[in-house]
Amino acid sequence: MRKVFLILLTCLLVMCKSKQSATDSKAPEKETTEARSNVQYRDDFRSVSNKEKDAFLKKLKADEKNYSVLIFTRGYKGEGIQVSNANKIFYSGNVISNLKTGVGHQVRIDNTLDTKVFDSFTKKSIILEMDETKKHKFIYLMKDNKNKSNPFMITYSNTLRPLGQ
Repeated sequence: MRKVFLILLTCLLVMCKSKQSATDSKAPEKETTEARSNVQYRDDFRSVSNKEKDAFLKKLKADEKNYSVLIFTRGYKGEGIQVSNANKIFYSGNVISNLKTGVGHQVRIDNTLDTKVFDSFTKKSIILEMDETKKHKFIYLMKDNKNKSNPFMITYSNTLRPLGQ
């Protein structure tokens, strides 16, 4: 019984050790994953009813297929934000996140072109690529000023979460 236990323990240690060395040899791949970690795809959170969703889209005039909705969520404290594409500026103003609802502002965007979001406080911008915005009706954009290299966190979704308005 003791030999079996020692053999299993040895096998476990050998497997763990070989897995660590495989991870160490792929260090550049890990950096690539971390660079993409500011993008996520989620439809698994609580959503509003279809009736509320349709009313929301109608209010923003975003019910057609070529429009998506950009929703600014947490982390905005009144800094100037500009949302634009190659043809026009969709929004230029100050966004303040509501601490209770976690929502700052909503903007209808044209999903047939890449959309650029520029933050005047951090002097950083992010591109919402047309390939992704066409597939998703709602794009949630959170901001974290502590992350100096890229303060934005993008969540692509086809689910409208309750906005608490």
